[in-house]
Amino acid sequence: PYASRTPPQGPPLRVRHFAADGSVFVNDSYLIKGVAGAILCKLLREHASSGRQEFSNRELRLDRTLGLPEVADNLEARLLLLQRRLQENCPHLHIEKTGRGRFRLCVLRPVVLEDA
Repeated sequence: PYASRTPPQGPPLRVRHFAADGSVFVNDSYLIKGVAGAILCKLLREHASSGRQEFSNRELRLDRTLGLPEVADNLEARLLLLQRRLQENCPHLHIEKTGRGRFRLCVLRPVVLEDA
C-alpha cells in the first residue's frame, strides 16, 4: 500500500549507522542494531544508488557483509523486527512483503545515510 513512483519528499531523514555494533539512529533517535541494522543500511544504500525498491530474502542471505550466521540465520524474524521498529519509530520508511521471500522498501522522505 505504501509503494509509490513519486520521489521522496519533505525534509531528509538523517540515518547514521555505527559499524561497531550495527546500531542505527534516525534523526538522533535510536532505531535498531545488529544484523537488522546492517540490513536496513544495505537496503537504503541500494535505494540511494539505484532507486531500487524490490529485494529478496535470498540476496540478503548471500550477502556476507551483513553478518548473518551460516546456519539458523533467523532472517525472517530479523526482517519482521525491523518492519515493526520502522512502523513504531520511523513512519517515513516501510518494509512490506510482496510475495514469498520478497519485499519492498518504501522511502517516503529523502534519506541522508552516514557511516559513523
